[in-house]
Amino acid sequence: MSEFLDIALSFPPVVFSFGLIVVVLYWLSVIVGALDVDVVDVGADPEIEAGGFWGAFGFGAVPVTVVLSLWITLGWIVTVLGATWVRSADVFIPAAASGAAVLVAGLGVGMLGAKLLTRPLSRLFDDAPATKHADLVGKVGVVRTGTVTLDSGQAEIVDEEGAVILINVRRSPHEPEGLDDSLFSRHSKVVVFDYDELDRVFLVVPVALPPDIAVLDA
Repeated sequence: MSEFLDIALSFPPVVFSFGLIVVVLYWLSVIVGALDVDVVDVGADPEIEAGGFWGAFGFGAVPVTVVLSLWITLGWIVTVLGATWVRSADVFIPAAASGAAVLVAGLGVGMLGAKLLTRPLSRLFDDAPATKHADLVGKVGVVRTGTVTLDSGQAEIVDEEGAVILINVRRSPHEPEGLDDSLFSRHSKVVVFDYDELDRVFLVVPVALPPDIAVLDA
């Protein structure tokens, strides 16, 4: 284990190691609903434009975070394997030359691998029906995270086409007082009543409010 950490924190794997940590933390945050999948985007559209830097490499219409995650992960794997091979080689190879060569291989193979893996994904994004935020207001969803709070949460909604959509949801700071947290626990049913354009999240309340909860006019 110590030898593995020594290699992962040496040059050139260390160039990707810290990026891999960020990737893992990012996707863990997505899973628990603390971040949107498109938190890193290009302009207002979370998908990669056909032109520009990314489009020049043929990545297509896929979220930038997916491309970067694949690129960093594959680059890390290549550099770790390359550094391991260099250390075990019987011939003497100057450290500067071997490190530069492995780094270039990691960058190149990582980009090529990301391009190959995102090709089928780009077709999925192209074929996916566009759902407007307004179309989901009034829909009933099922909580998929441990709970829904003012700061985090995700719910699953089925649209008219039968497609399952995972959305980021939040409780409203103006919800009726006295709502029990268990009403927002995993597998609970909630209804979307608004979309927050600023934070880009949907606001939800329980499908059935307890009879003793009074809904006050704003």
